[in-house]
Order: sequence, then structure tokens, then C-alpha cells
Amino acid sequence: MAVDRGQDECSECGMPLPNEDPRPDGADRTPCPRCGSKKRIKHGEVHMTATASVNADAKLIISWHEVDRLLSEKEYAAALLVAAVNVEFILWENLRRFAPSAVSKADNNIKSVWGQVRANKPETVSLGSLLKVTEFFSKHDKLRLSPAWDPIASVINEVRRRIAHERGYFAKLTQLNDADWAETRIRQVLQDAKEFCHGNAP
Repeated sequence: MAVDRGQDECSECGMPLPNEDPRPDGADRTPCPRCGSKKRIKHGEVHMTATASVNADAKLIISWHEVDRLLSEKEYAAALLVAAVNVEFILWENLRRFAPSAVSKADNNIKSVWGQVRANKPETVSLGSLLKVTEFFSKHDKLRLSPAWDPIASVINEVRRRIAHERGYFAKLTQLNDADWAETRIRQVLQDAKEFCHGNAP
């Protein structure tokens, strides 16, 4: 597994900052020179390969360890983002293995996304689009997931969409400044997402 680290950003003001992690145990981060915050938004990509027989399980094991680590550090927004990647992966893998009979009943948007799934191009499809395809095949075909995909995938998609589009929402969520996202709810959503992913792992 290879990890590519991008440059950190201050989660309060967005200023680019030097990467300080990993740090010695107990060492504190350097305050942001612009606003004084010690909270960071971290960017990075994980590249991993595994044999086909254990591919899904290997990715899930690594990803859920990371969710647990982020949760233990109270990085709630980051934990939800990693969980969203896991949910997206599980939906993608289940759809990729599905042989539907109702494609002809689908509208052009569903057919377009399904074409990307059949072409195995996950980088071109959003979690929201996968949810629409999953909903269609759940209603019009024999796609069954247990635990069920809804509402877990929808909730995860909604919070990821808000983090991506609402300035400062990442920090707001991590600091639990949103009445809709108390720590107890975050932990329950993450637990439900974990059960969904493991229950539907191919």
C-alpha cells in the first residue's frame, strides 16, 4: 500500500500548512500563523492492490481501522468521509456484479451511470449517482442488500455532499457545532455504515 500525502490546511481559515504528522506521542501541532488554530484538514490518497479473492475484505479492514482511529481522535468529519468511501465501494462492487433484467425500463441518466459501472470506471461516478441506480434496481429488479442500503448510504452521501459544498462545514462537524450531528448520532451512523459494508462485502 502506498500513501500520497497532500499539503495540510488549517481547518479554520484554509491556510496551507506544513505536514506535521506523524508526531511523537503527546506532541502538539504548531498553531496556524494566521488564526492560531491547531486543527487541520489533511489531504492524501491511498493506493492499494490485493488479489481478487480478498480485494474487498482487504480494503474494508484497512478503511475501518482508519475510521476507528479518526473516531478515537474525535476527527468526526474525517471519519464520516472515510466511511463514505467504504459505502461507495460496497455499492459499486455489488452493482458491478449485478446482472439486471430491467435496464430497458430505466431513464437515460440511470442507463448512463450503469454504462460506467459496466465499463468499470468508478472515478466517473459519484456516490449520489450510485444511489439512484441502486434505488432503481431495488425497485425494478432483484438487487437486494442486507443490511439495506437506505437510509445509511443516503445519510452518508448527504453529509459528504455538505462537507464538499459548504465552506467550513468540515470544521463545524468535527467540532460538533451542528445540532443535527451530535457525537452519539455520528457514532451510530458510523456503526450502521460499518455493518452495511461488512454485511454486503462481495
